[in-house]
Amino acid sequence: MAEEYVSQVRLEVGDKGSITDFKSVEENEFEVYKTVPLMNSTGHIKTRERHGVKLEYVVPKDTPPSDFSTVKNATIKIYRDNGANVTYSGVYVTKIGSVKYDGDKEATQMIEFSAKNRKVGA
Repeated sequence: MAEEYVSQVRLEVGDKGSITDFKSVEENEFEVYKTVPLMNSTGHIKTRERHGVKLEYVVPKDTPPSDFSTVKNATIKIYRDNGANVTYSGVYVTKIGSVKYDGDKEATQMIEFSAKNRKVGA
């Protein structure tokens, strides 16, 4: 099985530019079908996909941190080494986590996003 690596994550916020100071990315799971009980069996119904992403933001030491509370209708692009890049559009911030200091070299903060669309492609 080939291993997959992410080479870059970019949050594009309209005319405000882009942010690339991310240490890690986690794509949320989403439900595709839901089971429904029928009289003598189990059925399945298609659900609306609700996409989300968690990004671990590296808080800069020498410059002011990015203000994620103003992010709305943005785009997140995840660039993979194998070329199958993932683009989330219609992105809004849903949760800004606390800052975690590792004691050595950096402070990180988990930022959670919801997205209207997810597209996989080159």
